[in-house]
Amino acid sequence: MLHKWEEILQSPTPKKWLDKAVNSLEILLIDHAHCEKKAATTAISLIHRYPDKDLVNQLSPLAREELLHFEQVLTVIKKEGYKYRNIRPGAYAKTLYEASSNQEPQRLKDTLIICALIEARSCERFHALIPFLPPSLNKFYAKLHAAEARHCDLYLDIYTEIFNEDYTERLNDLSAIESSYINNKDKIFRFHSGY
Repeated sequence: MLHKWEEILQSPTPKKWLDKAVNSLEILLIDHAHCEKKAATTAISLIHRYPDKDLVNQLSPLAREELLHFEQVLTVIKKEGYKYRNIRPGAYAKTLYEASSNQEPQRLKDTLIICALIEARSCERFHALIPFLPPSLNKFYAKLHAAEARHCDLYLDIYTEIFNEDYTERLNDLSAIESSYINNKDKIFRFHSGY
């Protein structure tokens, strides 16, 4: 049986990205830490932006879990002998959000779908990376893989609860943009970059 994260992604991570990732562990880990922090921030901002949607019970625990992952990645970075620092973000999330609506309620609908897609791609990349990583990292990424799958499901479940409608058509549109992005050459290597 396919998981939601497998169903909503239109293509797997290119081998070229995996090759780069294995040879760019420092950047991979640092950007991964930033991704976890951004995921927590996104969940909190949704609670703040839509107080009428009663998102606290679902997104507050998710934000806490993302912050815990952020701290765990920081620990791994230190153990591997790297130093956490700010790096220029890739254009992956920006590209997806640029395709979303500015009008409500479509804006919230698109945001929930985009969050699900980002979590799905994270999940897929953890899964794809595991066989290529040193033992110290593959166990860690195997644990995170399950969490990202849950987060993907949660965002899609929230969509269904709030709007009580099928999201498939819009998801397919945004998923096509996501797939196109990761299957093209990118200027910089990041956790969610193209190759």
